[in-house]
Amino acid sequence: MDEVVGFPSLVGYNSFIDEQNSPVRNVVLDLTMNTGGNADAATFVLAWCLGNSNIALRNTLTGAESIMSLRADVNLDGEYDMNDCIPQDVRIYCLTSPVSFSCGILVPAVLKNSDRAILLGQHTSGGSCVVLPCSTASGTLFTISGNRQISIVKNGSFYNVDEGVEPHYILSRPESIYDRQGLVRYIQELK
Repeated sequence: MDEVVGFPSLVGYNSFIDEQNSPVRNVVLDLTMNTGGNADAATFVLAWCLGNSNIALRNTLTGAESIMSLRADVNLDGEYDMNDCIPQDVRIYCLTSPVSFSCGILVPAVLKNSDRAILLGQHTSGGSCVVLPCSTASGTLFTISGNRQISIVKNGSFYNVDEGVEPHYILSRPESIYDRQGLVRYIQELK
C-alpha cells in the first residue's frame, strides 16, 4: 500500500525532494478543480517548478505586451537559487480538466510551454483575461474581465490562453484522474 506523506508548505516539499537518496521521482500538481483567482500563488508554484516564472500579459486595449520574470525563495533561506526549485531529475506532471480556469490555466500553459512538465487530463476551459474586482458607490462588490490578457511567449510572439490548454496525454474518463493507484501506474508507463 502506498504511504501518503503530508507537508505543511512547499518548504517541506522541497527539502524532502532535495534530500540525498530521496525516493521522490515524480511531482504531480492537481489543477483539475482550480478555478484560478490567485496570481501570486500561480507565480510561486511556477517559480518552484521552473526556477523562475515568466508571466506574459497583453493589454487588449492598447496592444502593449510585457513579460514579468519572477523568482521565489521557496526554501526561505534568503537566496534565490536552484535550491528553490524542483530538481531537474524529478519529473513534473500537471493534471488538468475543463474546470481549470484563469490562473488554473496559466500554470499548465507556462509549464507546457517550458517543456519541463507533462500535462495529463482533459482540455482546460478558456478565459485569458485577468479578473478585476469592482464595487459600486453603495458598496456592492462584483468582478469583471479586465483588459490584461494572460499569454505565453513562443519564439518572441505572444499567444493568449483563451482557448485553454490541451494536455500532452488525454485521460478521457474524469474518474481516472482521481484513481491514485491507476494514475501512478499510468505515469510509470509513460517513462
